[in-house]
Amino acid sequence: MNMLKDRLARGEVTRGLWQNLPGPEAAEIAARAGFDWIVLDGEHGPWDPVGLRLKLIAAPEGVVRIPALEDWIVKQALDLGARTLLVPMVDTAEQARAAVAAARYPPEGRRGVGAMVARAGRWGADPGYLDRANDEVSIWVQAESRMALENLEEICATPGVDCVFIGPADLAWDMGLRPDAPEFQSILAEAIARIAGCDTPPGIFAAQPQRWIEAGARVVCLGSDAMVLTSGLAALR
Repeated sequence: MNMLKDRLARGEVTRGLWQNLPGPEAAEIAARAGFDWIVLDGEHGPWDPVGLRLKLIAAPEGVVRIPALEDWIVKQALDLGARTLLVPMVDTAEQARAAVAAARYPPEGRRGVGAMVARAGRWGADPGYLDRANDEVSIWVQAESRMALENLEEICATPGVDCVFIGPADLAWDMGLRPDAPEFQSILAEAIARIAGCDTPPGIFAAQPQRWIEAGARVVCLGSDAMVLTSGLAALR
């Protein structure tokens, strides 16, 4: 069972953390802090399958952000034991469908069948994994460009997409705006409302989490462990 997937399906608001620091100890500390989810960041953090395996042992329910939408990367993350993936830079419904297909075994998708020799299937000790995997895996996609906003409803309508997560920093840069510009804040609010209007859980990396929860966001990142450590050490000094 993927409890996080079930919570989103029930309409719950969830709060999480970006986990950017390397090493399983950092992931374990983040997992013990009590967030609803943590993102093990393989896009702006190190993409190291050996390290990712150790992080997933320390934080079994970690959401893995893969560095790019490639079938072999999706397969590798899932075989290592991830059950929820965050896919960056999804601009079209076609890309969203590709992400879902890469994470599903045939006939629903095209994930390579090898978990019986991998951690996901406990190296053959979990014979039921192949039967459960398609239902347990959850796909979140990030909308981070003008093109993604143009295609937002179609992305949300893609079967198997469980969350559409707005990436404010990349979106602002793509639009030629500052992230704190009032007109950009209005664009974010409109995007969240459009996602919620499709009955898809909206997500966002938020400096003002309560504001975006009130706007309809249900997957809200409260910050990054690297940023928290930086500010915490500066304050301590």
